Amino acid sequence: MASCWDLDIDSVARIGLLFLDGDALEEVLLDRYGHPDYDFDRFNSCKIALMKLERINPRLGLTAVLWQLRPDDDSLVVPVVAGNALPLEGYRPSPVSPALRAALEGEFGSSAARSATCCSHYYPVRNSDGEICGALELLAGPRPKIDI
Repeated sequence: MASCWDLDIDSVARIGLLFLDGDALEEVLLDRYGHPDYDFDRFNSCKIALMKLERINPRLGLTAVLWQLRPDDDSLVVPVVAGNALPLEGYRPSPVSPALRAALEGEFGSSAARSATCCSHYYPVRNSDGEICGALELLAGPRPKIDI
């Protein structure tokens, strides 16, 4: 029988997506146009799910982040909820990378190298109607140093 140590990143993502509430993610930000007012019950439920997801296979050293498109500019994404660490981009809106865009369009497990030892994997997050409401990033490997 396989143990949690045998799970790869895609398997961890599949488990995590079972527990992530897409409806809660959709409503985390009260004002999606830039003012960071949160519905803290929904924020906390998403954050707890991300923190648990990061611990499913500790050998992978994952950082989990939920992203959403800016409603007024679909060329920008915003990290809405993070597990134990901020994404490499920090907390500000960032241009949508091709791999993240692919996940927001429904591709499962698109990836992008961040450094020689660090890679981001992206997965679509769906609400109860089956619509994509955001993307899950699982960052694996030692994180490069960033200035925020």
